[in-house]
Amino acid sequence: MRKTVLMIAAALLLAGCQSDEAEPVATETNEAETTAVSDRVTRQRSAPADTPPDRARSQVDPERELPRLQGQFSDPGMGLANLVDGSSPQAFAESLEMIASETSTEQYAELDAALRYLRMYSSAAWSGLPGLYQSLDNMTGEEIIEHARRLQAERRRR
Repeated sequence: MRKTVLMIAAALLLAGCQSDEAEPVATETNEAETTAVSDRVTRQRSAPADTPPDRARSQVDPERELPRLQGQFSDPGMGLANLVDGSSPQAFAESLEMIASETSTEQYAELDAALRYLRMYSSAAWSGLPGLYQSLDNMTGEEIIEHARRLQAERRRR
């Protein structure tokens, strides 16, 4: 009889201890999983994708890539009459931003196409974009477009 009582007491003791230990472990595990999941979510939300597209476009390094901008007017503007400052890549990017703010989308698209054509086919761009910028220094947007058209016509004649 002693053995039976001892066995029952041991079983109850083990059952009581096991249920107490299981809950805190499970709670700690759930808290750790929740924290890990919330950390993942937090990291995903703080990604730089939250920056506006205009700001991301202006952060392009002008020494390595032409800035991608768009005209701001719905009607044709006078922005193509502005002079381009080719003294440095940053000054060139700033002058393009000023031109974009004073031109229509179609006007700036024409200037952008001319700049990209000159980047590919102008000998001034062979040494890099700063060389192209210097060759376009003190030209207006209209003159840059005309310069690209002349170069394109020369290449077609060959």
